[in-house]
Amino acid sequence: MNKILKEKEIKRWWDSKRQLRWQNIYEGKDYSSLALNNREFKILYYLNKNNKKLNILEIGFGGGQLAYKILKKGHHYTGIDVSSNLTKIANAKCKKYQKKNFNFSVGSFNKKLKFKNNCFDLVIMAGVLQYSSDPKFVFNEINRVLKEKGEFICAQTNVFKLHFFFKLRTLLIRLYYFLSKEEYEINDSLRSFFLETKLKKYVNKNLKKFITNNKYCNKGYSVNKFDFKKRIFFRKKLINLGKQNNFTVITKDACGPYLQIGYKFSIYAIFNYILEIFSNIFFFRFLKKFGESQIIIFKK
Repeated sequence: MNKILKEKEIKRWWDSKRQLRWQNIYEGKDYSSLALNNREFKILYYLNKNNKKLNILEIGFGGGQLAYKILKKGHHYTGIDVSSNLTKIANAKCKKYQKKNFNFSVGSFNKKLKFKNNCFDLVIMAGVLQYSSDPKFVFNEINRVLKEKGEFICAQTNVFKLHFFFKLRTLLIRLYYFLSKEEYEINDSLRSFFLETKLKKYVNKNLKKFITNNKYCNKGYSVNKFDFKKRIFFRKKLINLGKQNNFTVITKDACGPYLQIGYKFSIYAIFNYILEIFSNIFFFRFLKKFGESQIIIFKK
C-alpha cells in the first residue's frame, strides 16, 4: 500500500464525524468506555509515581482527556495528533490552563518528529501504534526525542484479549494470527477469515458464494470504507520492538476488562473482577498477556 495514500486515509478516518465521539467517550458505560478508563488509570498510576514536574509528549491525544489530567498535576504537556477536529476538541477541553503550559498540534508520528534530540522526560503513546506505517521508525524517533534515562509508556490494544478465545470465529482468527505471523488485522468474521487471508486460494466459487451469503459467516464483518489496515500488536511484539530500538523494559503490565463487559453489574462483572485480582498474583500473572491493553514502560 502506498505510504502517502495510507497517511491520507488515516487522517480522513480520524477527521470523520464518527471520531467526534472522543470528546465524551470516557463518560460512557459500555465496554469501550471501561477499557479506555482502565487504560488511562494505569498510565496515570505510573505517571504519578514520579513527584517531579515533567516535560511530557503524548502521541495521539484523542479528545485531550489524559492531557487534561496531566496538566492538572502541573506537568508541561506537548501533544500531536493526526486529527484536526480532535485537536480543536483537546484545546477546548484544556483552555482553563495557561497556553504556555501546553501545546496541541496536528501531526503524524509516521514522519520525523519536529522536536530536538533529548528534550522530553516522558513520552506517552496509547492505542495509536496500530496506525503506524513503520513501528520501528516510530520507536526510534521516540528514543531520539527522549532525554537520557527518560521513559516511554506504550499502552497498546492487545490482539489476544481473553474474551476473543470464547467464540469460535474470534478464536480461529487469533490462532491464524499466531501461526501465520500476520502483520495486519482482518474483521472478526469467518467471511474475512476464509476470503481475506491465504486460505482464500482454497475456496472455490460455490463455497465463496455460500460464505458471502451466510448470516453466521458475516457476523462481525464490516466493509472498510478507508483504504488502510490496522497493525497487530501483543505483549511480546511490543517488548521486542522496544529492545530493537535500544530501550530497556522496566515494567510489563496490562489492564482489563478481561471479559466483554461495561459498567453494568452482572455475574460477568464479578468474574472479571476476580480475574483482575488473580492477574496480580505471581502464579497467575500470565493472565496479563490476555488483558484488553498491554502497558509496557521502557527506559532510554
